Amino acid sequence: MPELPEPDLKLLPGSIAIVITILAFLVFYFIAISSRLGMRLHLRFSPEAASVRSILLQRLTGTVLYGFVPVLVVVLVFRMPISHYGWNSENLARTLTWWIPIALLVVAVTYFAARNGISLASYPQIRVRQWDPGLILLSALSWTVYLAGYESMFRGFLLFSCLESFGFWPAVIINISIYSLVHLPKGYRETLGSVFLGFILAYTTLRLGSFWFAFLVHLTLALSNEWFSIAFHPDMTLVRNQTSR
Repeated sequence: MPELPEPDLKLLPGSIAIVITILAFLVFYFIAISSRLGMRLHLRFSPEAASVRSILLQRLTGTVLYGFVPVLVVVLVFRMPISHYGWNSENLARTLTWWIPIALLVVAVTYFAARNGISLASYPQIRVRQWDPGLILLSALSWTVYLAGYESMFRGFLLFSCLESFGFWPAVIINISIYSLVHLPKGYRETLGSVFLGFILAYTTLRLGSFWFAFLVHLTLALSNEWFSIAFHPDMTLVRNQTSR
């Protein structure tokens, strides 16, 4: 029997981060996006009210799993400051300078992509006929906290832990691989798109030293896609007054 090598403790942070990230996604997928939960909500509420509650609950669950769990692991297990894992304001001016032209490009792309019938079949995620300012704001806030947690997990905790354990390019490749795999339930179009986007976000995050660029780009993509989808959807309208749901 060949002799096993001694464990390399340098590989431990990256290995733990990979496991935690995968487990967090599995819990999110099988609990927050479960058909059983959706059925319970539809039994208690109207279809539109159930859709609102279901999506908001998904984003809140994701915020907790992706945002708070990594912080607890970093503080209690790694015993390191969270600033080492992307939670810092380094290069903030540079981050905004990079984000502005990318944001304009993202908005231009989503403007045309949101007209596609395939996209409108899935977006906006909340399926209601009338969108009032209150619901638009509530959805935007839920996107904001969800994506802050999401990016703190993928381009923060996971990416910087893998950087510490495996090096620059292995960290980028691992990040792209897991990020694209979690998009598989959304179909091959988003999965392939996530490979390209995942590379840009991982690479720029490591260059900038924080995940705020990735967060701003991802938030721009989510909000512009949602707002254009509402505007172009043939069965949805914008209303001034709030309606009860």
